[in-house]
Amino acid sequence: MIERRLRNIVVSGFGSKVFRENELVKIVTKEGEQVQVSPREVEQVIIAGEASITSGVVRLLLENEVDLVFVEHKPTNFFAHVVRSDYNMITDLWRKQIVMGEDRRLEIAKEIMDCAIYNKLRILQSLAKNREVDFDKETEYLKGRRAALRSILRKIIPEEFGFEKRERHPPHDPVNSMLSYGYTVLKSRVEYSLMRAGLNPYEGVLHVAYRNRPALSFDLMEEFRQPIVDRVVITQITQKQVREDEFERREDMCYMSEGVRRRFLEALYSRFEDKYTFHGERLEFLDIIFEQAKSLARAIRNDERLEGFRYR
Repeated sequence: MIERRLRNIVVSGFGSKVFRENELVKIVTKEGEQVQVSPREVEQVIIAGEASITSGVVRLLLENEVDLVFVEHKPTNFFAHVVRSDYNMITDLWRKQIVMGEDRRLEIAKEIMDCAIYNKLRILQSLAKNREVDFDKETEYLKGRRAALRSILRKIIPEEFGFEKRERHPPHDPVNSMLSYGYTVLKSRVEYSLMRAGLNPYEGVLHVAYRNRPALSFDLMEEFRQPIVDRVVITQITQKQVREDEFERREDMCYMSEGVRRRFLEALYSRFEDKYTFHGERLEFLDIIFEQAKSLARAIRNDERLEGFRYR
């Protein structure tokens, strides 16, 4: 299947071919569906499944600074960014990231985590208002301790979904499967925004960089997990838009069916495109992520205070 959303082209399913035809990207699925698109019209090409990609189309994407994103179910989820070989990777901003002192890192990390906890509180308050569930204990814990959100989603997730706690590698239940998939898509958008803002996504402030981990991407993601991904997952499950029997459980992990994956991505893309009042202007979440990346770049470059994104 070929989808065009979020200024992206999403290629899913098995057996699709992505190649260059003159100055266009051409995609042909196993079922015969075809799409031609100019690389000037898209920011990312997302591959969600097994597909073949020619070196010609990779060069075309490189020439037009279009990113490749690979979304997989397994813990080997990764984001690939095509970079010109003559590109100066060590910019002044990157140098400032690397030499930034511990006090400055701590100041930025505190603001990121304060936003993350605030946004967790907001989603709890919203859930408590719309459903007969008491979150007072958890809310007070977060307010008082300013600690990480624990497994309180168990209160609203139906028992048949088997959700106990957040499991990343690999997810063993439907909720974790959806969260992991959604966070992978979110990470690709955050990482793209960081690079557009001139930042090195691998030089983190809050998260530690190791084994090619894009630590700064995980940092900025903290501000957007709840208002974007978590909200979509909770809505789809509590409003019975997905069923437990639509997931396939294997010995190693839990997989979404193709139908669930399509509905989930559709809802997630729509959420990215939702508009929210940010600094007095109605912007899509997609653009708010980029604005926050630019704010982070300014904070690092000019030693300014970072103001994180708080979902009201």
